[in-house]
Amino acid sequence: MAHKREKGSLYVVATPIGNLGDITLRALEIFKEVDLVLCESAKETRSLFSKLEIVTPVLALYKDSSESPYANVLEQLMSGKSMALVSDAGTPGVSDPGSQMVRTAREKGIRIVPVPGASALTALLSVSGFQVNPTYFLGFLSEKPSKKRRELERASEIDGLVVFYESVHKLPRLYPMLEELFPETEVLVGRELTKTFEEVLYYANPRELAKEPPNAKGEFVFLLNHRKKTLKGNSDSSDM
Repeated sequence: MAHKREKGSLYVVATPIGNLGDITLRALEIFKEVDLVLCESAKETRSLFSKLEIVTPVLALYKDSSESPYANVLEQLMSGKSMALVSDAGTPGVSDPGSQMVRTAREKGIRIVPVPGASALTALLSVSGFQVNPTYFLGFLSEKPSKKRRELERASEIDGLVVFYESVHKLPRLYPMLEELFPETEVLVGRELTKTFEEVLYYANPRELAKEPPNAKGEFVFLLNHRKKTLKGNSDSSDM
């Protein structure tokens, strides 16, 4: 009887969010070994691969609303081919496209392998100096002001850190909401993380943020230290 060929693997690979040096050695190995790289934007990924001297073919993967999503890709994975999944920057599936592909592949029994790396979320948490347990991650806030407000209202009820991404052109509407809902909360803003003009800015409260906002250019991550009880000294018993 013929030996049944094993299914291929889908590697979910983080790419740099700004600094090309953030790419991992393992990611480079995976890119060279897989048969195909599934990406958010073929143009962006080809540009990255040109700098990294990677020649593996890429395929832009869009949301598939058909009854059998990604049928062709899944067929190739089932036949034994291996692929990598990337977004334009950072970790796929973490406020980036990719979750539908991963979910569909898992349902088909495909082996899913994380290849971790750069993430704006963990980058800002790591330099916050705040106790990070618990952290409430909102991803990108809603486009609609009313829904955005509801998201922030729910977040204001938790005791811990609140982290979210926001588009630069929506910042003017964001600041008044933060002043109202988080009046005495410390704010840390990450702008253009790991890029040439990276900034990590601290504000004692949203009023200070509104008075001297960061330069409205680039990618933004906001961290609100909404702990109801401020812990003095070494606040994290797990610190080394």
